Amino acid sequence: MSEKTSQSKPTIIRNKESEVDIYTAVAKYEEIQTSHRDENNDSTIYFNTLHKWRDIMKWNYELKNKDNPPKEKIEEYKNDVIHLFLILKKLNRLDKIRSKQKKDLLNKKKQEIDSKHLQQENLLNELFYLKKEISKCLQYKSSDSDIDLVPLDTFCLESPDSSDCIDKLKSGLINEHDLHIRRLQWEFEQRQTQQQQCDEVEKNKETILSEIQEESRILQSILPMLKDIRTAAQPLQQSFGLAPCQARSYADIVNVLPKPLYYLYIQTDAYRVACIIKLILESKFTVSINGDEEEARRFDSNKNNVVDTNSDEEVDVPKPKKRHHKKSRTDTKSVQQKSLLSKHPLSVKLTLSLKNNTQFVMEFFYLVNLNLITVTVSSSWSGFSSSYSRELLSPSSILDALFPGDNGKESPHIVNFHQLEEEKTEFNTMEVGKPYIWAQSICGLDFLNPNTPDFLISRNNIAQVLKAINNRLKTRLSLITQLDCGDLERRFSINGVNLTSVLSPWNTMTWENFIKLEYCKPHVEFGTVTENDLLFKRVVNYKTATLTVVMAIKCDYPKSNPIFTLQLNMPTINEGMSVLNSTNNNSVRELEREINVFHEQIEDEDINEMLINIIGRLVVCFEVMMETWGHSDFPKTKTILYNIRGRARNHPFKAVKHHSGIIFEHR
Repeated sequence: MSEKTSQSKPTIIRNKESEVDIYTAVAKYEEIQTSHRDENNDSTIYFNTLHKWRDIMKWNYELKNKDNPPKEKIEEYKNDVIHLFLILKKLNRLDKIRSKQKKDLLNKKKQEIDSKHLQQENLLNELFYLKKEISKCLQYKSSDSDIDLVPLDTFCLESPDSSDCIDKLKSGLINEHDLHIRRLQWEFEQRQTQQQQCDEVEKNKETILSEIQEESRILQSILPMLKDIRTAAQPLQQSFGLAPCQARSYADIVNVLPKPLYYLYIQTDAYRVACIIKLILESKFTVSINGDEEEARRFDSNKNNVVDTNSDEEVDVPKPKKRHHKKSRTDTKSVQQKSLLSKHPLSVKLTLSLKNNTQFVMEFFYLVNLNLITVTVSSSWSGFSSSYSRELLSPSSILDALFPGDNGKESPHIVNFHQLEEEKTEFNTMEVGKPYIWAQSICGLDFLNPNTPDFLISRNNIAQVLKAINNRLKTRLSLITQLDCGDLERRFSINGVNLTSVLSPWNTMTWENFIKLEYCKPHVEFGTVTENDLLFKRVVNYKTATLTVVMAIKCDYPKSNPIFTLQLNMPTINEGMSVLNSTNNNSVRELEREINVFHEQIEDEDINEMLINIIGRLVVCFEVMMETWGHSDFPKTKTILYNIRGRARNHPFKAVKHHSGIIFEHR
């Protein structure tokens, strides 16, 4: 070995290009060599080399511990160790190359598997889509089947080209499809003919209307001539002692009405005539006067006599002494309270009749001493038997908040507060009615100048108030219809969402019971739900989970959306029952926020469908929430991209339309 080391090595001049070529050549050679060499043989060489290394190191150690170790032997051991080290490095490089090749092969196989898997998913989706389209094609129903065609016998008799259609059909010359096409063509021709006849009738109608307008113009031009004739005939009537003709448009009892009720009657009757002519309101209403005319005249005369005696200060007539029994203070006080709240004997009654045999009667009274108008409401309907229908159509609250802040609990006249405070009495709305602000305005009362009612105030407000009352009544009837709706499953299955929950009927709820519920108290504290709201309750059962829904509908619905409070009862693993609501569970709190805050307004949304859509969306979001919890009792039946997302673990409540159906995603 010493001889080998002592040999002179040839000098090699290297540059950068030769080094790069040698490195790449060696790398390629070793890559080729790894494919021809056996891994097990390399492993055996590796372990044998290690054993030789250990033996040489042991011999070297023993040789160095001797007194005079031979240097040639030590140099030989050194060369052998270097040779073994180079063998180990080469084996290491070969192992790295093999591991890299295997990793590359593994990644290549993974990519092939992923591409095959993606291709399989695409093919499955395409198969699902094709099956769906095939089912649609098989279920296709043409709209021509809904056309009410004339009977076949009539068609064969009246159609000139189809007299022998039945014989041809029996003999097989034509099939049923061709016969149906002939019938449709003949029906189209007949309807075109009828349309032409209808156009001719419309033209005749317009001609007749123009003639009527011309006749009415002529009649109106006669009216000044009749007035001139009437004026010219007055001297002749006086000479013969005849009374002149007088035009009276209203009954005599109208003149006995107090000014506020008089303005109300005149303006309401005029608006009623305008509605009949222009069809402004769909509902019909009538105006009438209630009360005794003679009693009203006596009431006015007594009032005038009292004013005259108070104004006459010069008359001093001695009054005979009379003995009176002492009345108790309570009797005197009750008499004073009754006199303060005394009504005029006459009242104006406004009756609104809707299409479904529903009538609402509003009676307007005039409190003489308080100079105030009050309103009482009575109603009659048929076909509504549920408890919530009686609550929605309750006469005591149906006109509350007709305009913002106008609940009729206090008198809008500031003077009345001091008058009632002095007598220590309050309004009993069940007896005298409610003093709404809009009732004062349509009667012409302006409390900046309360003694002189203004007919302009009545005229400017009558149309707005009557339209608001009519809209309120239609809205309440629409609410009853929507609360009675029980086909949420069918409606939402048409839109692509299947509902499996079972809904109980709505029940009314009192304010006292509402404020006792712990999960309802936050709404009371923040003022989102008040005592004036209409409260309803129902239960939604979805498999083993039960959701209690409390709904508060504002008086001005649909301007203000309903407020929902929720409580979820579901079984636990230990056969117990967990009660979850917005005070102790983030998911229920998020569900409440989804329904109360995120209102999905639809263009041209019908008011008659608004509450149904909100309740249906609540049930859908409830089922989505239960399915995203991963509970075994609630398997997935809807298309959900991600179950829970974010730190707050939000649920996918947002529904997005897709060509394959409805997909639920996060906001």
